[in-house]
Amino acid sequence: MLIPKYWAQYKQRFTSQTTGDSGSKQATIKRYGWSDVSQVEALSHAKARVTEAHQRWLAGEDIVRRERKEEYNQSNGIPIREQIISEQTYPSSNLSNSSIPLTQLIVTRNSYGAQVANVDNIAIIDIDNAELLHHLYPDDYDQDGFITTNSVNKSQPSTKLIVWSFIIVSAVIASIIAWQELSWLWLIALMIAATAFLWQKASKQEQARQQKSEADLASLLPFMTDLIQQRITNHPDESFRLYQTPAGFRIIATHDVTLPSDSVVAEWFEYFHADANYARLCQSQQCFRARLTAKPWRMTKVTETGKLDKDIPTKDFCFGADTEASDDIKRRQDKLKARRQWIADYDGFAKGYKACRYVASFDGRDATTPNNQPIQKAIDEFIQWHDKVCQVDRDLPLA
Repeated sequence: MLIPKYWAQYKQRFTSQTTGDSGSKQATIKRYGWSDVSQVEALSHAKARVTEAHQRWLAGEDIVRRERKEEYNQSNGIPIREQIISEQTYPSSNLSNSSIPLTQLIVTRNSYGAQVANVDNIAIIDIDNAELLHHLYPDDYDQDGFITTNSVNKSQPSTKLIVWSFIIVSAVIASIIAWQELSWLWLIALMIAATAFLWQKASKQEQARQQKSEADLASLLPFMTDLIQQRITNHPDESFRLYQTPAGFRIIATHDVTLPSDSVVAEWFEYFHADANYARLCQSQQCFRARLTAKPWRMTKVTETGKLDKDIPTKDFCFGADTEASDDIKRRQDKLKARRQWIADYDGFAKGYKACRYVASFDGRDATTPNNQPIQKAIDEFIQWHDKVCQVDRDLPLA
């Protein structure tokens, strides 16, 4: 797990002479650098990465010219670029046996301002409702969890057929009216009646769609509990805690420490239908993650200070002032001040919401099952800390 404390970015323009009549070719290369020691070392690392990319460019390799600004990145090989809030190791007490693996926890603030736990060896499995709905009801939901149009009122005539029938009937009536020189009120009356009918049909379809969605979402919790119960029946040495999040579920393995690269983790991710992007990033970053506080756009309460702005200012907070020539010191200080004020407001609002709700614990072990006391102590301490920070037992809305 690598989450650097210091970041820098460096860019340089290069010119390379080419053979023939094509003259020279130019490239501006920008790279990020990081360090746990200092900002100066981070900038030195960025310059070294630019030099390395320049050499590859001279050799004719097709390189990425400018690395993208991403906090919890997709797949570009850059460590997690988020503000570090705190660090902790578990178990908190000193251990006489140095061979026992300690659990490292780093709390960061992500790109939209929420606090996130990054832990190296306690498995956290994130399941998204959208992917779960598509898995359980593939004919009714797409991969993004949106209900398909043909999954509601399948036995009813389609809206397209009704609309085309209305158009044909209207054309016939209009022709008759024009031929017989009748009043056009007949056509207007038909249009009003058809509009009312289509509106009522659309309302019924929307109501049916909502009812189906609510029923299918309600079926996910029993499905997950049955899935975990079946897992520990087949693997009685395992144990898990299940939580419900605003858009899915969170499972924490509580029987042993594991690394993201362990084969059993890949097995869990597949078995529990973990979010595919989360599973891939766990492998890439070699850590498990869990959001601890609410997403800003889900916090709808109004306090004496009003509503919270949904966007956190100054997402490039971690770069030194000397790394952006276009940003003078005074302007950057003002931005950082606005960021600090937003964070203070956000943390105040977040106290009124919980990030997840505890559902149940599933333990295949009995009282006679031996366990590694220091490791179990580390897991128990992390669970207690996680539940407290996420406010799982408080009567608060999920966000």
